[in-house]
Amino acid sequence: MTVAFVALALERALGYPSPLRRFIGHPANGLYTLNGVFAALVPDPGATATRRVTMGAAFCLLSVSVTLALAVVATATLRTFPYAWFWEGLLAVPFLAQYALRVRARAVADALDTDLDAAQNALTHLVNHDLSQLNESETARGCLEAIAQNTATAVVTPAIWLALFGLPGIIAVSALSAVLRRLGGDHKARMLARLLDTGANYLPARLTGLLFAGAASMTSPSAGARALETIWQDAGKAENLISGWPECGVAGALDIRLGGPRQYGDNWVERNRFGDGVEHVTTHDLRAGLKLLAQTLTLFTLLVGIAAAFA
Repeated sequence: MTVAFVALALERALGYPSPLRRFIGHPANGLYTLNGVFAALVPDPGATATRRVTMGAAFCLLSVSVTLALAVVATATLRTFPYAWFWEGLLAVPFLAQYALRVRARAVADALDTDLDAAQNALTHLVNHDLSQLNESETARGCLEAIAQNTATAVVTPAIWLALFGLPGIIAVSALSAVLRRLGGDHKARMLARLLDTGANYLPARLTGLLFAGAASMTSPSAGARALETIWQDAGKAENLISGWPECGVAGALDIRLGGPRQYGDNWVERNRFGDGVEHVTTHDLRAGLKLLAQTLTLFTLLVGIAAAFA
């Protein structure tokens, strides 16, 4: 727990500094490069479905296992040094994304006031879709959905795995993400990796929804209650097991509707709606979401700190 608190506190304040990124690169890219050693196992998209499932699973297991083994050895060595808990937390900082999430979401809100194209371009750093067909309200809604999902998958999940298993835990989750990147959009090849990723995020995503509700209740008890009610009513409508709780927490706390059908480039995507609030999402709602995000991250860090104090 102490390691997780150190990592969250440092990353919240400093992020992953750009000079360091330029000098040594980002560790997540290093994990992607590492699993490239086993790229021969990545199946050809034209292969049979059985072969793609089998080869994709083999690639996933081998890549994550080797990365995890290296992380365990490195962490065991690190823990022989004084103040190992601090150094372990420091090394975990690049695998969290509080700072980047806030900066990127704020860039969308700032651009949305004056330039829709610039806002859509800023949102591409959070959403991997063609956003050119979205209007102002849909862009704001998409950013709030990205805030909800990324809080779960890029902050709470890695921090929980770090708290439970130390540096190897957070590296294993990041290695799994690198495997999914390597396998691209091949759903058959990604089957095992996606299943493991869902398992890793399942409980943290639910905690994230509750954190949004708790953070909202600190300034408005009715908003917190509304977030819990929305989670209870709508979270089960989500297309996957990860997005429902966080998005419902945000929708209820801000009294808006998230989800719903929309067009990404040439693709029409059907999504269920979350929440019974306002349909037209504005820049004001997005800025309220940024405030909610800051409160949620603070609450989570404090809870981890309290847990560390009593661990």
